[in-house]
Amino acid sequence: MTLKKHISTLALASILGLSLVGPSLGQSATDSDGDGVPDSAEVLLGTDPMVADTDGDGQNDLADADPTFMANPIDTAGAPAPFAIKEALVENNFDYAANKIASDHLELLVTNTGTTPLTGFSIYYSVKDGDSGKIEGTFRKLDGFSVPAGGEARIHFDDGSVAGHFRANPNSIYITSQAAKTFEVMLKADGFAPVSAEIAKDKGGAEAAD
Repeated sequence: MTLKKHISTLALASILGLSLVGPSLGQSATDSDGDGVPDSAEVLLGTDPMVADTDGDGQNDLADADPTFMANPIDTAGAPAPFAIKEALVENNFDYAANKIASDHLELLVTNTGTTPLTGFSIYYSVKDGDSGKIEGTFRKLDGFSVPAGGEARIHFDDGSVAGHFRANPNSIYITSQAAKTFEVMLKADGFAPVSAEIAKDKGGAEAAD
C-alpha cells in the first residue's frame, strides 16, 4: 500500500514541494482541465492536464487519493460476447490510413461475428511498470465507438484528436518510464460479458512515429 493511496493530491503536491498557485500571489497557474491541479504539477503527479478525472473513477484529480489508479469496475455478467479482441498493440503501431509507422499507443482491433452492429462499449485497462511495480488503472466509456455486423473496427488511445481515437494520459508511466510494462485490457459492450487481453511491452519509452 503506497503513501499516495492515503492522501489527497493536494497533500501529495505539498509533500513533493509543488505549488498549486502561480508565481504571483492570487494568480492561478494554468489549469487546463479545471480540476484544481495546475498543468505543471500534473506532469510531476503523472496525471492528465486535459482530463479532470484521469483514472475515470468519478473523482477529480485534486480530490482523488490515487488519481492514476482505480480498481476494475466492469461487471463480468452478460450473454456470451459476439465480439473479440483480434489484435492488441502497445508498440510497433502502423497507421493504415496514412500508410506509415505510427507513434506507440494502445490500439485494439475488435471483431463482431454477430448480425447486428455493436455499440455501448466501455473499457478498463491497467499498465504495470516492470521495475517499480507501479500500476495505473483507467476506466473509460467509449462513446461513439461501434463495430459493424460481421465486421471489425479499431480503438486507438492517443491524443483523441480524430474519430475512433480516445485520449490517453500523456504523463502515464507508459510514456514516462523506460521499464518493460504489462498491459491488461477488459472490453465490454452493454448486455454482453467482457473480453480480455494482456499485452507485454519491451523496455524503452513510447516511440514516436518515424
